[in-house]
Amino acid sequence: MRLSQLLLFISLFQFLNIQAQVVGGSDAKLAKLYNSGKYETCLFKADNLTYKEDTRRDPEPYLYMAMCFYELSKSNDPVLKEDYKTGVKQSLKYTAKFIKKDKDGEMFDDNIDFVNMMRDLQLTVVKDYFNSGVYKKAASSSKVYGKLFREKKYEILYFTGLTEVLSRNLSQGLRDMNIAKTEMETNIKAGNLKVETAFKPLLTSAILKYSEYLVADNQLKEASENIAFAKKVFPNDASVSSQYSIVVKRLKIVNDSLKTVNDSLKTKEK
Repeated sequence: MRLSQLLLFISLFQFLNIQAQVVGGSDAKLAKLYNSGKYETCLFKADNLTYKEDTRRDPEPYLYMAMCFYELSKSNDPVLKEDYKTGVKQSLKYTAKFIKKDKDGEMFDDNIDFVNMMRDLQLTVVKDYFNSGVYKKAASSSKVYGKLFREKKYEILYFTGLTEVLSRNLSQGLRDMNIAKTEMETNIKAGNLKVETAFKPLLTSAILKYSEYLVADNQLKEASENIAFAKKVFPNDASVSSQYSIVVKRLKIVNDSLKTVNDSLKTKEK
């Protein structure tokens, strides 16, 4: 078997394995329904459990709902296809609820493959909106992406704020960016800032886009501060360093021009 074929087989096997029942779950009825492909029945029963006093705080039903919504979204049945056309969106919603309900993180760790698949799907959505210049949608979809992590991801909040600013939602965007920047700088000083590897290229692109936006708007001081912060986050990134040099030179030219004008005015006054 050729290496490429072997890798394809392994990838397919891993993908199919992601669809298995909830790992570490205790509800045998939901597991049986899910493994039998009775996703809609499994979904309804799991949904009922989220309303019952003794099970509504249990993360397992929420994860089954997420997995069932995802499977139903892929159905070729025309009726199911219509009924669950927003299945992926619902799957993301209940994945986030599962993560929130799973206080100790045990089920989260056991089912990380499914969570990672949801992250990859949502990150693709965020990228598509951003690359298409639909910044309002990029901001709202990145909020969903941020909910797919157990801990607060301030680099994602920074991106969210940045895209809000680009979509002209200035007050909210700047507020989110400032909150994120403060937390990220604290982590930088402590030496424990870790930007998600999959998210890094998008965040870098967004920072550069925002820097270009500030320069074009003649907000050179803000552009300088922003790209200087970016250089702290990505000290070894060539594109960030290049943009930093451009902004610093542009700001120096402006400052030198202002100094020349001021010196001339002072000379005339004498």
